[in-house]
Amino acid sequence: MITRKKRITILIVIILVVLLIIGITLILLYLNTDMFKSNQTLFGKYLGKNSDNIKALENIFNNTSYSEQLKTSSYNDNIEANINYTQGIGTTNENTNNSINQLKVTVDGQTDNNTGYDYRNLKLLKNDEQVSQVELLHSSNNYGIKFTDLFNQYVASENTNLKDLFKKIGYTDEELQNIPDTMTLNEDILNELKFSDDEISSLEEKYVGIVAQNVSKENFSKQSKQTVTINGQNYIANAYVLTLTKEQLNNIYINLLQNIEQDETILGKIDILQNKIDEITLGNNNINLKDDLINEIDLRIQKINQSNIGSDETKIIVYESDGQTIRTRVETKEYQVNIDCLQLQDNTFAEILITNGESKKYRITLKYNLSDLSIEIQDNENTSTITFEKTEQINNQTRSQNYNFVYQIDDKKIDVNIVRTTEIIQNIDDVQNFNNENAVMLNSLENEQAQEIINRVRTGIDTEIEAIKQEIGYQDIEQMLKDIGLIHDSTVLDSNEITETEKSRFNSTFELLQGENLSGEDVSKSIQTISNNIGGMEVVTNNELRLNIVRNQGNSEIVNTLTTFLDGNRSNKYNVSIGYDENGLVNQIFLIIIDNN
Repeated sequence: MITRKKRITILIVIILVVLLIIGITLILLYLNTDMFKSNQTLFGKYLGKNSDNIKALENIFNNTSYSEQLKTSSYNDNIEANINYTQGIGTTNENTNNSINQLKVTVDGQTDNNTGYDYRNLKLLKNDEQVSQVELLHSSNNYGIKFTDLFNQYVASENTNLKDLFKKIGYTDEELQNIPDTMTLNEDILNELKFSDDEISSLEEKYVGIVAQNVSKENFSKQSKQTVTINGQNYIANAYVLTLTKEQLNNIYINLLQNIEQDETILGKIDILQNKIDEITLGNNNINLKDDLINEIDLRIQKINQSNIGSDETKIIVYESDGQTIRTRVETKEYQVNIDCLQLQDNTFAEILITNGESKKYRITLKYNLSDLSIEIQDNENTSTITFEKTEQINNQTRSQNYNFVYQIDDKKIDVNIVRTTEIIQNIDDVQNFNNENAVMLNSLENEQAQEIINRVRTGIDTEIEAIKQEIGYQDIEQMLKDIGLIHDSTVLDSNEITETEKSRFNSTFELLQGENLSGEDVSKSIQTISNNIGGMEVVTNNELRLNIVRNQGNSEIVNTLTTFLDGNRSNKYNVSIGYDENGLVNQIFLIIIDNN
């Protein structure tokens, strides 16, 4: 028989065990569920889970196992692309009769990443008849390009001592400072720019923490059992709400911006992108991404401080369903933003909807399953939509991909279709290599020879481009771009509202003509490429001519006179330079005779 003292001891033990079990259960519930957590903690938790959504979207664009296999294989690669332009959609005047729809671009290539070999043959076709052809070859550490319609040889260079090469062809000491000795090509820049899991976790902890530290628990609330409709389906969710006054929100905003402009992780990615831009442009750019970002942040902070008064409230709402953040919503007096993301078993759905007032909406929708990807952008203020669809099929060693891009504004539509077929093979049978017969190696030439080759190529390309424009009906392409708002009418170039892109596009044609010690033949050919922009000519001195550039207002009589003079004095050598107007547009070309034989 158990004594009373033993019964009390057993009872105490049982109570302690029960309390221990309850304690362990509560700890597990706290760690693994949302029980007993404050609204402030849960808001931070599910706001931070947007990083999971970002990773899910990022995985959509990651390389497949087939792409990884290509990195260590030999393969054939064939691409075919065409554009269809339609006017008057939905009307009785619907029209597809234009030269654009007759064009096609093909790219046939062979690659062996194990040996550093890559060959590409690009062709422009009109009604399946070849208009132009360019060949690219990378063999070992040598790179070359052949303008097949102009020359029988590659213009090639070894990827080493590039500063010396560009010095040969006339680059100044200042320009050479930005040119590397070698260029790093064919790297996957997306992988370099991608944040690692540790970086994402660190950024999430840092910036969610900044938000949490700058508000009190009174700013947080919870709304249970909210119905959220995403992609036509209803979901029951808990809504965790952060309500802030204008001053509170702006203080958080400033704190976030100040941290971003000093964040080594973010700035490090910008440095990587900057280095790639510098390599691609050989340093000939005015882009400084880090300085531009910091300047923009400073201006933004200054603007906030100037208007940091008001009682308007902003709500940031995070909707959670089954432990997943399915919607993040920002509500202000002026606008609302919804960011939806669903990660289901076989597909992912994401959508950003920005509403400004009742009628102005901007929507980006992404849908992805195991074989299809579609992205749609809608702007109903301008009645325009952009859609992108990708399908992919893999059969043994062959992959077929189909990309379709559609841009529609009002009753006009551009439809771009690209079909790519890749086949992994054992070996490349017909390997091309650079030799004395098929290539001119710029590295091995003397300065004068290298400059002469480059000038001949530039002049030939300019002439070829003008011929291609006539052949393919460039006016239709230009008109299409104007119709859909991608470029402005030429009259814009006479105003102060010209964009940097338009300015660069206009100037580039003339800037290619510059050079020293050019032959009369080369200058004559160059004049033909800009003949429709030469509006006047003046004799400055016995040795200098000045051409006045007026966009699309060429004077044929002046051009004929100039051409006759140049053809009759082909033994002359010329220095060619250009001048700009107050808007930075080319408005003059100077021809100086330096050698009159």
